[in-house]
Amino acid sequence: MTTVPHNKGSYSARKNGSFQVKYPLGWSEEKKKYDEYREDVGSEAEAIALIKAINDYIYHGGAVAEVPAWRRGKKAEDEAEGLTLDALGDHFIESRKTGAGLDGVKAEERTIEGYITCKNRIKPYYGDKRIKDITRKDIESAFVAMRSDGPANLGGRAYSSTTLQKTHSYLNLVFKWAVENDYIGQYENPMNEVKRPKSDTAERVPLTQQQAHELYSVLSERPLDPMRVGVLICLFCGLRQSEMLALRWSDYVDGRLEITKSLRRRKGQASFKATKTRESRIVPCPPALITVLSSWKEEQKRWYVLHDLDWSQDAPIVQSQSGDHVKQYAYMKWYRSASSSFPVPENFTLHGLRHTYVSLLDVEIGAARSTSKKMSGHKSDQAFNGYSHSNAEAMRRAASELGSLIAPDEGLSRCVNCQLWSESPVDATKGVCWADDGKPVVTELAHECDTGSFMMRVRN
Repeated sequence: MTTVPHNKGSYSARKNGSFQVKYPLGWSEEKKKYDEYREDVGSEAEAIALIKAINDYIYHGGAVAEVPAWRRGKKAEDEAEGLTLDALGDHFIESRKTGAGLDGVKAEERTIEGYITCKNRIKPYYGDKRIKDITRKDIESAFVAMRSDGPANLGGRAYSSTTLQKTHSYLNLVFKWAVENDYIGQYENPMNEVKRPKSDTAERVPLTQQQAHELYSVLSERPLDPMRVGVLICLFCGLRQSEMLALRWSDYVDGRLEITKSLRRRKGQASFKATKTRESRIVPCPPALITVLSSWKEEQKRWYVLHDLDWSQDAPIVQSQSGDHVKQYAYMKWYRSASSSFPVPENFTLHGLRHTYVSLLDVEIGAARSTSKKMSGHKSDQAFNGYSHSNAEAMRRAASELGSLIAPDEGLSRCVNCQLWSESPVDATKGVCWADDGKPVVTELAHECDTGSFMMRVRN
């Protein structure tokens, strides 16, 4: 170990030709031992200069315990002198892949792909510019250029407001990460005063109750197939497309769908990820959907036999021609074509059924906000959850009422409509008929009455 006269600390040569500097930090209560700061440099001259710099920092009032943090800041500051926005983006994306920094959670592959797309989108404008030289005006000018069709647009086409909003969010994250890692100071962040681009996307309008009923009628009047079953699931349960396509029969239990995963957007073999909110939920199915799924299950089993495939509870509810999960891009391609024959507004998306589901629960049924959030899988705000809650019975009632709105069947002599039939408290697909002199008989809710004692239930 070599010391520098009149300075605390030492350095030594390493086998790889570099030099390691050590500076004593004193006793660490956390580690329960004497600690020291270590840093590798390229030459002996750099080692001597570093020891002198640390001693100078302490001499001018710096705390010994703060030496590691001070050095991290200095190294980041030195690196930032020549760091371009494109290189900063690479560091940020790498940190998100490993889960280092920000929320400490590894980003999904799709999220990483989105970051890379945003990074490449802005590179022609100021990707090669040093981050210390980028100003608010630079960013705002780039956004203006991205929206134009003139020569200032370096991307080759005018971008939508949604694309600009994603780019704005990316830059916010990148520069926030730069601040956290001491590449720039908090007040040097050029995104501090850059406003989020305004949206020019038309507000999503949900289907009315009548439109939802007409859609159900059209879909249910035709022979069942996996694609239309998927639409009915989204209509009656408000699922996201990726959640619906991830469903297996093992997720359908006693008239309820257990939403635990979503399908990834990728070609090849099906793979899964967590739901958008990273939370699972159970969604009760209305009687009309229970009837559809019961029929579809038997129909699908016959299809598997016909195609020499083995059916099991792990089979996808919405299956492809190979018996696997339908990919998202394939389903959207089918929906865009098929929806032209549906009684829905032009350009009405599959996600619009999710908005319809929530709208019917909130406006038509008047379900508690907590019930709507629980059933639709939206993130609940903490303030609301502090004094409100939902339970399985409330969700079940809401699902039943929603089913009656979309698929009214009061005129049919089914068990579910009879005063002499009571629903099972554990399995929403079944119940008990009491028509035979009080002797209980278990029946399916959609069973057509054959006792001759049918009594229409009076609904409020």
